[in-house]
Amino acid sequence: MDVLLDIIGWAALLAGGFFCIVGAIGLNRMPDIFTRMHATSVSDTMGVGLLVLGMLSQTTDWTVAVRLVIILIVLYVTGAVASHALARAALHAGEKPLLADENGTLRATACGEVSEELGLRVAQPLISESGDDAPVPEGGAPSNS
Repeated sequence: MDVLLDIIGWAALLAGGFFCIVGAIGLNRMPDIFTRMHATSVSDTMGVGLLVLGMLSQTTDWTVAVRLVIILIVLYVTGAVASHALARAALHAGEKPLLADENGTLRATACGEVSEELGLRVAQPLISESGDDAPVPEGGAPSNS
């Protein structure tokens, strides 16, 4: 049983390392921010997930296993939130996704061309851009008067 667990663990570690390398190559080779984010999210989910699975199969201490599971949960949650925030900020900053046209060449495409709803949502300002925040006076907290 130990030999089978070792084989599964090393296979997961090698596969996780492969996905991390593929994500790093994709980060350097992809043409725009959106496809780069996709490449790195693959290495986040598959690479780190398989690496943690391989480490879980190698450990005999339950406290180490609990820590690895907590690390995996934190990485999955923060990776999704960070990717969403980065994509939204890029769209609001004016970045346009590169999509293939009829001839197969890549061209920058406005969000409204991809989806009418996406075009309308990007046209709305972010909460941080709305200007509703009262300026903080010198010397501390904002006043209520």
